[in-house]
Amino acid sequence: MRTDYAGRQQRRITDLRNLHFWVIAVLFVAVTLSHYAELLSEIPVLGQISLPAALDLERHSVERLLYLLLVIYSAWALGITEGWVLWLSSGVAMAVRSFIISPYLRDALLESSASLVVSALAIMLVRARQQARQGQEMLEKAMENLDSSRQRYEELFTDASDAIWIHDMEGDITLANKACEKLTGFSVAELTGKNVSQFLSPEALALAREVKQRLLKGEAIEERYEQRLVRRDGSEAIVQLATRLIISDGRPRALENLARDVTEEKKLRDNLQFYLRECLRAQEEERKRLASELHDDTSQVLLLLSRRIDNLSSEAGSYLSEKLRSEFEELYGLSQQAYESVKRYAQALRPRILDDLGLLPALEWLGQEASKLSGVRVEVKTTTVPPLTPETQLVLFRIAQEALNNINRHSEAAEASLVLEHQGNEIRMTVSDNGKGFELPQRLGDFASQGKLGLAGMAERARLVGGDFEVNSQPGMGSRIAVRVPTKLFDEESRQARPL
Repeated sequence: MRTDYAGRQQRRITDLRNLHFWVIAVLFVAVTLSHYAELLSEIPVLGQISLPAALDLERHSVERLLYLLLVIYSAWALGITEGWVLWLSSGVAMAVRSFIISPYLRDALLESSASLVVSALAIMLVRARQQARQGQEMLEKAMENLDSSRQRYEELFTDASDAIWIHDMEGDITLANKACEKLTGFSVAELTGKNVSQFLSPEALALAREVKQRLLKGEAIEERYEQRLVRRDGSEAIVQLATRLIISDGRPRALENLARDVTEEKKLRDNLQFYLRECLRAQEEERKRLASELHDDTSQVLLLLSRRIDNLSSEAGSYLSEKLRSEFEELYGLSQQAYESVKRYAQALRPRILDDLGLLPALEWLGQEASKLSGVRVEVKTTTVPPLTPETQLVLFRIAQEALNNINRHSEAAEASLVLEHQGNEIRMTVSDNGKGFELPQRLGDFASQGKLGLAGMAERARLVGGDFEVNSQPGMGSRIAVRVPTKLFDEESRQARPL
């Protein structure tokens, strides 16, 4: 229905424009015939069309005035382009009469020029008026769009699920949405005028000031940061906060904050980390127990069995046939292989060197064992490190162990290096190789979905002690992993570290 109505309106406008066109055309022809009445005096009817004669005038000034009015009418009714076309046509008509017919050339040229100048100014005036009207319409439409946008923004602001508030440079809240009520326990009316320092502990207030200074320096803070707020009832809320600086007239005026309450998520994440830490601790305890049993029990039994077989073979060697002596020698060899295998398994489960001598000798031993088993030349470089907690030492050892195992199984490398160094309050360990490399996923968390559980496990171990894990690799360019861990456990102040 709207389309039909618009079509009818367009047709009416078109008909109206056509009507103006024909009226202007007829009038222009009539005025021109009157302007050249002397040349047409011998033609019936046409020669009788003369406005000066009808008005008892000797000159043709009235036609020049009518040309002026027709040009203005054309510009208003048909458009600026049509107005200029008629202005040019009128100028030609008046100029031809002035030079060929008029006995008063000077007066005719003056009147024609005046008519053309006035009509040109009139066209420009009409154009200016149309532009002003269009500008007014555009301004009104822009104001409508602005009002609509403002209403939508207010609705989004008010009903947003995330808490949003704006405070001035002194920290006084000037605007807040409904979600702030749930986050803080105060109503929007109560929040307005309060200073944000009332909701922040000294540590949180120091972080807020640091963020403010960074924003004032022009630094972009694109990622959300974690902040802790004190609710009305005294409980603590953990939020992921995004803050931006509001600038007006080139000066900072306020700070806008968008907060997402992650208190429950944080608790769940902490519980999950605690559960994972306990699982790893239980796993390591079980490994330690199995390694101890293999070393102290099973390996000793196998060693005793090997010696008994060797003794029996030696004592009864003169009474046994060649075949039986060969069987005894084979049994002795198998028992020795079993003993060596059990020793190797015990070392892999929980190397005693880590507990007895510490991390650095354990890493040296890892490199030597990896070189023996795989044929990959492993170079180990370590520097003096401060005393580390057993938990941190074990994490670094397990990551190095898994990385060297991956090099042995997958990399097809000829050389590898393991570097451990102390940098400030961090320990940095890198393991690299010159193997075939692999294609990295977009996110570190995608390792598990791609079946790279070893890398996912290394990353998780590093995270559980507050460290960072990084992988760099390209097909044909080798691989490199880097792990950074603090010299002290990230939660050492909140709990006593227990060894894994």
